Amino acid sequence: MKVYINSINVWLQGLNDEATLISWANNHLPLPEVFALPKPQYYPKGQLRRLSPFSKVALHCLDMPQALTKNLPLVFASQHGDLAKTVKLIKDAALGEDLSPTQFALSVHNATTGLFSIATDNTAPTTTISAGKNTFIEGLVEAAMQCQHNDSSILYAYCDFDVPEEYHQFEARKPARCIAMVLSFKKESESLASINLALNNHDSTNKTFSLPDLTFIRNFYLQDKKLIQNQNYAVSLDFS
Repeated sequence: MKVYINSINVWLQGLNDEATLISWANNHLPLPEVFALPKPQYYPKGQLRRLSPFSKVALHCLDMPQALTKNLPLVFASQHGDLAKTVKLIKDAALGEDLSPTQFALSVHNATTGLFSIATDNTAPTTTISAGKNTFIEGLVEAAMQCQHNDSSILYAYCDFDVPEEYHQFEARKPARCIAMVLSFKKESESLASINLALNNHDSTNKTFSLPDLTFIRNFYLQDKKLIQNQNYAVSLDFS
């Protein structure tokens, strides 16, 4: 199965322009420890303060002309969602404090898609994906299948942050990152690259897979065609 990238926004631990991302991909620039959060320009200014860091980054990456104006279906993938907000709610509940209905509503896994739909008057369907360590590729498969089924463009966004400190004993530290793309089933004049998805027929016995989302970012900015794999799928980019 093949889909085409017609537009892409990447935010990686504060890096969000092509020059710095290419430098990082070439191992010439380390990821910053401290970074400023973006402010999605299309989002109502009076409501920006209500957005969590997770939502600010995800909504920032969705700031693409086609995403804002074409009323495209959205596939949103995140392994953990806005986990920092959930942890705070759990702590408040443990202390016997009243939970904020607004904060609870904004902590659910599909809250970001709702915020985006409201801000852009997007009435198209949205799909939210969480599939553990396979989330990025499984979300990409869902987006590609929707492209094929509807023969139309699809918005695909993947966003994850490092887990809160309480969960570091269970999961290795990871950078905050987000990838948003406008995908189409047919090649168009603005297409930047194609994504090829296939069942993984390579021997994956006892194999440890690297983070596919970070590998995808690196391969895109290096224009590298090497396979990105999980136990189920193999993904590659083509820039011809």
